[in-house]
Amino acid sequence: MTPRGEFVRYCNRLALKRGVRVEMPLSEARTFARTRDRLVVEPVEPPRDRQALVELALRCERFSFCIGLEEAERPECILMDVTGIAHFFSGEQALAEELNRVLASKSYEARIAISNNIGSAWAAAHFLAGPQRPVVVPAAETPPLESLPVAGLRLPHPMLTKLHRLGIQVIRQLLVLDRAALVRRFGIEMLDRIDQFQGRRVESITPCRPLPKYRVERTLDEGIIHPEAIEQLWSRLLQRLLKLLAPKHLGMRHLECRFLLDDRTSQMLSLRFCEGTSHLRHISELLRIQQEKLRFSVPVVGLHLEALDVAPLEATQRELFAGGAHDHSRSYAMLLNRLSSRLGEEAVAIPRVLPDPVPERAVRLHAVSEPMTPTLTSFISRFHSLDRPTALFPAPRPVEVISVVPNGPPALLYWNEIRFNIAHASEPERIESGWWDREYVCRDYYRVATATGQWLWIFRRLQDSRWFWHGEFC
Repeated sequence: MTPRGEFVRYCNRLALKRGVRVEMPLSEARTFARTRDRLVVEPVEPPRDRQALVELALRCERFSFCIGLEEAERPECILMDVTGIAHFFSGEQALAEELNRVLASKSYEARIAISNNIGSAWAAAHFLAGPQRPVVVPAAETPPLESLPVAGLRLPHPMLTKLHRLGIQVIRQLLVLDRAALVRRFGIEMLDRIDQFQGRRVESITPCRPLPKYRVERTLDEGIIHPEAIEQLWSRLLQRLLKLLAPKHLGMRHLECRFLLDDRTSQMLSLRFCEGTSHLRHISELLRIQQEKLRFSVPVVGLHLEALDVAPLEATQRELFAGGAHDHSRSYAMLLNRLSSRLGEEAVAIPRVLPDPVPERAVRLHAVSEPMTPTLTSFISRFHSLDRPTALFPAPRPVEVISVVPNGPPALLYWNEIRFNIAHASEPERIESGWWDREYVCRDYYRVATATGQWLWIFRRLQDSRWFWHGEFC
C-alpha cells in the first residue's frame, strides 16, 4: 500500500505466466485472473518477510560459517561467506549447484552467484544468474560484469532514474566518468557503491546467528612479572583455546592476547597468520617473539586470549614420504608468519598478479596476513615467464635511442651518458590499455641484446615517440 494506491510487490510463477508484473497496480493485476484461477491477495508484511528470510538463511548454514541478510529496508537477498568452504563440495560451481538443488527441493526459485566481493556477487545474482543457472565469477575476471545495468550497483530508485535520463545504462559508462563530478551530482553514495562493486571498499556480513566467540581467560590472585611465568600462563591458555577450535576443525588467522596489569592498565599482543593454523608449537614461537618486545613494569594479574578470526583448516591427504608439496607449503607459511612477526605485518608482502596489460600495474604487493584469492586466469596463462623481464623497474627510465629507420628498432641506446650498442632487437610487442582506464597507455616494447651480452626491455611511447628502459633480463 502506497499513497498512490495498492501495487504488486511479489507474485508467483502462475501469476507471471498470466501477465502480472511487479510494481503493477493491483486493480490491473486482478484483470489477468481467469475464471478457474484461485486469486489470493495478501498485504505485504515486512517483519514477517524478514523473519522468513532469516529462517531460510539458518537452514543454509551448512554452506557457510557466516550467513546474513543484505543491508536494506526490505532485504530480499541472503549473503554467505564461502571462503574456505568450496573444497568440501569439490569447488565453487559444485557448491552453488548443490545449494540450488536444496532450495529447489523446498520449492524456492533462487538466483545464486559467487564472486570475490558482495557488490559484484549481488549484481551477478540479479542480472546473470537464472532460476536453475548459478553463476561463479572468477576472482580476477570482474571486468565482464561492467556490462551489466547500472541497477547492479544497488543504487536507490531516484538515482537510477536520473542516470537513465542522462543515457547511462551500464556500469562501464559510470566507471569512465570523473569521480569528483559524480560526487557533486549524485553524492558520496555513488562512489561507495562503485568501490564496493570493484572490491575496493570492504563490506562485512552481519550474521543472522551471532558467531561463537573463541575466548579463554585467567585471573590471578597474585601478580607475576617473571617472563618464564608469564610464558607458562599464556601457554596453558593457548592449549585451552586450541581445544575449543579442534572439534570444529578450525584454525585461527588472528589471535589477540591481552595482559591485565596490577595498575588496572593492559598491554596487548596481536598475531595475524597468512592462513588458518592450529599448530601449537608454531603459535607459541610467534607469541614468544612478540612477548620479547613487551616490558612489564608492574605485575600481570590476568590474561585474555581470543581468536578474532577463524577459518576451516585445509583438508589435505597425508603423504607417504616427508618433504612433499604439503610440507613445503606449510613450511613456507610458517616462514612468512615468523618474518611478519619479527618485522611487522606491513614489512612482509607477497606479489599478486592482476589482469592488467600495463606491466607496472600488473603486479600489486599485499601483506601476507591478507586473504589471497587465486589469480590464475586465462589472461595470465597466455604469457610465459620468459616474455617478461626478471627485473622490472618501479618506473620506466627515460633513454635516448638512435634508430636506423624512423620509428624502427633501436640501434644505439644512451642512459646517464652510458652507451649501449644494440646487437639484436626483437619484433615490437604492442601493449595498449583501454580507453576507459585512468591513464591511457600505448607502447611498442622491444627485447634487445647489447654488444656486452645484456638483455634489456625497452619501449617507445607512441603518443610522443619517446623511449624508455623498463626492465632487464638477468
